[in-house]
Amino acid sequence: MKKIRILIVLLICLSMVCFGCGQSDRGWIYQPQKPNQKGIIYCHAGFISIKKDMEFSDVLNFSNHGFTVFVLKFQDERGNPPNPHRDRNDVKDAVTILKKKVPTLSEIFLVGVSRGGYVALQAFAYFPKDFKRCVAIVAPTDIENYDWTVLRQMYGDNEGFIKMVRDYFTQALPPLRLAEAGKYDGSRILLLYGGKDPICPPQHHCLPFAQKTGCQYVIYPEASHHVHRLAEAQLAAIKFMQE
Repeated sequence: MKKIRILIVLLICLSMVCFGCGQSDRGWIYQPQKPNQKGIIYCHAGFISIKKDMEFSDVLNFSNHGFTVFVLKFQDERGNPPNPHRDRNDVKDAVTILKKKVPTLSEIFLVGVSRGGYVALQAFAYFPKDFKRCVAIVAPTDIENYDWTVLRQMYGDNEGFIKMVRDYFTQALPPLRLAEAGKYDGSRILLLYGGKDPICPPQHHCLPFAQKTGCQYVIYPEASHHVHRLAEAQLAAIKFMQE
């Protein structure tokens, strides 16, 4: 009887963490307990190597609302030089992987934060038929007029990192230029920004893009760059994907 009780406890624990199953070098899948047959390709922020035990409050919230979420790992996390062209192709490949792992999904959405928001907008421009809608959070869209002094103030004398970031974002046509070229259906895009964000100020990265595309956007007046951590921003994204 004691062994049976232990087994029951273990099964309950496994049911609580099974959202993290499906881990590979390409990323991992958060599987909800009550799936809504909708999937998300999630492009994370920054140029760091993410791990499954890191806390993604937004991803957990999406999963708790029934979404099956594939958290994508970028190839530069395995030592390759960052490349936006490769990243957007990896996003497309992630759709194939997710559909193969979870064939019951009827719709796939695209969500990206900061660097990941840039990747999401890139992928949505080039592969619009693969995704129902796109949510870009604090995404840099106007790279040509970007104020690089902000990064220098944040990272001091780490010129190597700043050069790497700058080289990455200047390899591909930025989202604002893609918008000017008519590459987006604005009715399928939601932008979320912080009014006090020094890295991606909404007046430079949100409003011009929204003006070109006619997309929806929300600016949280008191928020800085970590908008994806706001419960109200997460709910805005969820509502947009549920419409």
